[in-house]
Parts: sequence; structure tokens; C-alpha cells
Amino acid sequence: MSKTEILNELVKLTAVERDEVRARLAELDEETADSVALTRRDELARGVVQPKLHTDVFGNARAAIS
Repeated sequence: MSKTEILNELVKLTAVERDEVRARLAELDEETADSVALTRRDELARGVVQPKLHTDVFGNARAAIS
């Protein structure tokens, strides 16, 4: 079941069940972010990719909030 399908089913659940599902989805997002971060770290260590410059990071952040 996809995340979208799960979210569409939330209306059929009780408030407590909805909160439990939301909490678990947040945990899954964190696990995915951790996995991506570890992969990126390994790529940097092997020299597969170049580290981002601070200007790149801040430029991307500004673009995201604009």
C-alpha cells in the first residue's frame, strides 16, 4: 500500500488510529532520510561525489522556501 493510499484511508479511522498511522509514517520518513544520508556519506568517502559547497546548500534552501 502506498503512502497516498494510506493517507486516503485515514478518514475511515478513529482519531487515535490516525495519530498512530501519522507517527509511523513520520518514522518511515526519518528512516528513509537516515538511509539516504548514510549512502551519501559512503559516496563522499569513496570520492564518487563531491561535497556540496555552503553556497549550494544555502541556495537550495532559499529556493525551497521561496
